[in-house]
Amino acid sequence: MAASARAPEDLYGLPLEEFTPARDALARELRAAGRKDEAAEVKGLRKPSVAAWALNRVARQHPDAVGGLRAAGVDLRAAQEEALSGDAGRLREASRALSDEVGRVAGLAGEALQSAGRPASAVQQEKIVATLRTAAVDAAAGDALARGVLVDDLEATGFSLLGAPPSGEVTAPAHRPAAEPSADGDGTKSLPGSERPAKKPKATKEQREAVEAARRELRRCDAEAELAATRARRRAERAEIAQQRAAEAQRDADEARAAAEDAAGEAEAARRRAADAADALAAAEAALEP
Repeated sequence: MAASARAPEDLYGLPLEEFTPARDALARELRAAGRKDEAAEVKGLRKPSVAAWALNRVARQHPDAVGGLRAAGVDLRAAQEEALSGDAGRLREASRALSDEVGRVAGLAGEALQSAGRPASAVQQEKIVATLRTAAVDAAAGDALARGVLVDDLEATGFSLLGAPPSGEVTAPAHRPAAEPSADGDGTKSLPGSERPAKKPKATKEQREAVEAARRELRRCDAEAELAATRARRRAERAEIAQQRAAEAQRDADEARAAAEDAAGEAEAARRRAADAADALAAAEAALEP
């Protein structure tokens, strides 16, 4: 059985198959220490989805990549605000930059799954990309990703932080003071079971239109990027085929040259044998003369 983690957040950095036994072990330790409420909260923590686990892994191993994603999201939000003011000049560039960062982090998540013996399916890849897009533009979702404590796949309508029930919106968790330090002096981080999302103010019509415009632009940029990637892939395939053909032609030429050299050598040997035979014949004929 896996060793228990010291803090609830540590559970989300473990291999996926170790989450449940480590969670239960930590709950038992808390209960034995008389911290029954915290033990109950830990026991209620849910195992992350495969996609969420992969992204938690990336956040813990490649924090710079997550930082780049969030920075691109901040820039996109700024570009959206500028578009609301009538200047949409940076919107396309910001959308493309975010797509690049999403692709970078999604690639790292795919590598994490591959290393864990869980190659990402097409559905999981889509969930990873959707989660990253939400985490990039929503501060609370981005914080959850940066901490490496995602539980569910994020969508535009909600996310789950450390097992808290998803809400109708992606919002920041309410603050909860940390628990009293344990006997050995280590502080226990706030447990997620009591976190409750605060309601966001209703978006204005202009904000909704700006978001929709940004989504359309993002979809268009994604389509352009996909088309460019397809073209690049086809060109690379054609180049590889041409290279293979060139290599085969070079091998054929080398083989033909070697065969010609062998034939020339055989011809030279045959000429020497013929000359030797002619000399032998002349000597024999001379011996027959009186």
